[in-house]
Amino acid sequence: MKIEQIINNNTVISKNTQGKEIVIFGKGLGFSGKKGSEINETQIEKIFVLSDEVKMSGFFELLDEIPYDVVAFGLKAYEYILTCTSKPINKRILVPLTDHIYTTLERNKQNLKFENELYWNIRYIYADEYHTAVDIVDMMNSDFNVEIDPKEAAFIALHIVNAEMDIDLKDTYKATDIIDISIKTVEEVFNVQLKEDINFARFMTHLQFFAKRMIQDVVEENEDNDINKFINLKYANEYACAEEIARRIKEKYSYSVDRNELTYLTIHIARLFR
Repeated sequence: MKIEQIINNNTVISKNTQGKEIVIFGKGLGFSGKKGSEINETQIEKIFVLSDEVKMSGFFELLDEIPYDVVAFGLKAYEYILTCTSKPINKRILVPLTDHIYTTLERNKQNLKFENELYWNIRYIYADEYHTAVDIVDMMNSDFNVEIDPKEAAFIALHIVNAEMDIDLKDTYKATDIIDISIKTVEEVFNVQLKEDINFARFMTHLQFFAKRMIQDVVEENEDNDINKFINLKYANEYACAEEIARRIKEKYSYSVDRNELTYLTIHIARLFR
């Protein structure tokens, strides 16, 4: 492989055998080489295939601003996330995730801690992503010889959820709150504590897409009034609960829930009590 471009002392751009651009990390790669020269493969520590979405997301700027060992760890964390989920992960996660890791390490040096008011919600609502994030925090502690506050995992989990749902991080906070509102409303209306079973898992999946549609203002164009009326009559209590969820969401975020969404929500609420 030959150097196509030198990014900094430790990072160069090359091309693989398929002709795709790759970022190669290794101490002194850029310092000891020059454009067109062969890369010393014994110096290579990490290789990452560049996609257009990663290049456009500010990846090169990241390489200039953040130490290469942190960027290399960001890639390691990204690759670990891919092994932990079957959901598609937007590659744009790489820049904000790595930037967050760097900021976390810097805050740790200064003994600064941020409280995450959604910490318990995130642990509960996004359990899988949270467990993955806990592993990443453990990896940070090991690789950088630090002791990161375990609650930092909640922030990292939100980055993972953000990449899965393909929405902005601030909207991920909103989505988390909308899901929390929905769960608490069901528990209050029916005076129960929901148990984690297959129907609850389906309900959670529905709520994630429900929240995303609210935020992105996606409205179902075709409304089947007959089905809506049938569901309203058959599951009157569940439908009333769905309406209460809609009322609370509109009160807090001004999002309107259409009739079709109410029907889908009613069906999933009804399944919780089978």
